[in-house]
Amino acid sequence: MRCGFVCLTVICITLGFGCQSASTTNYAEKENRIDYNIDAAGESYAVSLFPKIYGAVAGPSFSLVLVSPVLVADAALYNPGSASLIPWFNARGIAVWLVRIPPQIPLERFGNDVLPQVAAAIRKNSTESDWVMGGISLGGQAIAHYLNDAPKHATVTGMQVKAAFFLGTPFDYEYPGSFGHRLAKENLSANDLAARFLPRLRADLIVSRANLLTAGRPVWRDSLTNVSLSGKGVRTLFIAGKIDNVAPSESVYKFFAKTIGDETKNSPDVRFLQPGRMNRHARDYDHSMMIASEELAAEILPDILKWLDL
Repeated sequence: MRCGFVCLTVICITLGFGCQSASTTNYAEKENRIDYNIDAAGESYAVSLFPKIYGAVAGPSFSLVLVSPVLVADAALYNPGSASLIPWFNARGIAVWLVRIPPQIPLERFGNDVLPQVAAAIRKNSTESDWVMGGISLGGQAIAHYLNDAPKHATVTGMQVKAAFFLGTPFDYEYPGSFGHRLAKENLSANDLAARFLPRLRADLIVSRANLLTAGRPVWRDSLTNVSLSGKGVRTLFIAGKIDNVAPSESVYKFFAKTIGDETKNSPDVRFLQPGRMNRHARDYDHSMMIASEELAAEILPDILKWLDL
C-alpha cells in the first residue's frame, strides 16, 4: 500500500458561504464546498470539504469523514430536497469531508487500500486532531473495513478516529430474500430501486444497478465475517431503521452484538439504536429516512452528536 506519497490538488474553491445560517439544511450545487482530487492506489479519487459555516453555533472539536452512500447519489447528503446531513453538521461547527466512491469498486478494497491514503491526504490538509467517521447506507461497509485496522491506520495516516457511527449500513445479507441477493438476481432499474427500497427519495438520486455490480457481483460483501471493530479504540454507534428493508435491523444488530462481545453487556462505547415509534420517535424509519429526512435531522442527528461527546 502506498501511503507516503499522496497528491492533493484543489480543483475547485467556491467562496461566498459566509451568509449561511445555523438553520441551513440544504446547499445549492457548489455552495460551501471545496472539491479535491486525491491520488491513491494508482487512481484519482474525488473528495469534497464542506467547512463549518459562518455563524455556526459553537460545536465540538472534531472533523467528520463520510464516504459515499453507494446506493444513492452523494447529493442526497447535502441537497436532496429535504433536511440533509452535511449542512446539519456544518451548522453546528463541524467540518465534513465527503469521500466519493466511484462506481463498481469493491467496498472492501476501497476501505482497505484507498481510504487509508485518502485519510492521510485529508489529515495533512487539516489542523484538526480528533476525527469521527460516518458510514451512511452501503458506504458504511468501506468504513468498517478501514476501522478493522484502525490502530495501524492511525499510525500511518496521523488521523486519530475517536468514534464512528453507521446509519442504515447492512452488515449481513446471508439470508434468503435479502436485498443483496435480490439485487444480484433481479435487473432492477433506478426507478424500480426507488419505488421498492427508497420510496421517499427522488428517483434521480438512486444509482443504477450497473454501478452497484462488478464482474456481475455486488460491490459489497454479503457478510463482514472478516471484520471486527472490537478493541480497536474507536467508539461505535449502530443505527438501524425499524422498517429499513435495505439494512434490516436484524442484520445490523448481529454486527453490533459481535462488536460489543456479548448481547447482555452494556457499554458507553458501543451502542445500538433502532429509530421507530416503539422507541418514541415520530415514525418508523425506512432506508430513505436514514439517509435524508426531516425526522433524521430533528430526532437522530442530535442524538448522534450528543453520543459522540467529543
